[in-house]
Amino acid sequence: MATRTPNYIATIPMKNEEQVLEVKKVLEQIFGWVTLRGRHTDRKSVVTNWRKTAQNDVSWKVAQYIDIYLHSANPNRQRIWKKQGMQRNNLEFNNTNVTVARILGNMGYGLADGVKHQQQSKQSDPFKAVINLHHQTIMNDPKYKRKEMKRKYQNKSYKLQPGDWGYITQSLLDFTEKYGKVTFTELKEYYDVILRGNSNMINGGSFTHHLQALTRLINAQNRRCRRYLVKDSNDGKYLIGKY
Repeated sequence: MATRTPNYIATIPMKNEEQVLEVKKVLEQIFGWVTLRGRHTDRKSVVTNWRKTAQNDVSWKVAQYIDIYLHSANPNRQRIWKKQGMQRNNLEFNNTNVTVARILGNMGYGLADGVKHQQQSKQSDPFKAVINLHHQTIMNDPKYKRKEMKRKYQNKSYKLQPGDWGYITQSLLDFTEKYGKVTFTELKEYYDVILRGNSNMINGGSFTHHLQALTRLINAQNRRCRRYLVKDSNDGKYLIGKY
């Protein structure tokens, strides 16, 4: 088989029009516009007005199998003569989606096939297995995780949990506000023992970096609570300031 161009996505068998359109729908959700190219071992038997000088394309509706490529109007299409690379601007997730889409197409499954198998075990249904793989790919993608963390942080009604953006900052500020004034040692002990889970306060660590960020007024303007730490010049303790 000849080497495929970078615009090639998958090859599927021609079962029926509904199945082909469902596969096309799934692929377009991932790649944007795609085009269907019919393939047949005996073109002359299915192509009307056959001409020697023409390309004699086979309609996908009468094809034995169908090759799927990026549409010529798709911004992700690689145009070799312009030396343009594959951009995939419409993809929010990583290129593992390409593998998932090819698995789906090469298996010959569409959404209509999923309905036929809905009574079967979800674990043994190959269509659902591919969809589950796609879902796992999305959930594990770093860009998706970053967007999800940012969405949570910007939602002020949401209470930050361990592992969320800004959780450590919020906890240190809450601790300070609860007691009014705290020393450097009290803050560090809270950070090392409560937030980091150490048995006692440790030497070094990343606390000083957090403290530097917390005492900078400019950082408070982008913080959802607009709070920061102020060091009292009289006793050297820290208290809450608001931007």
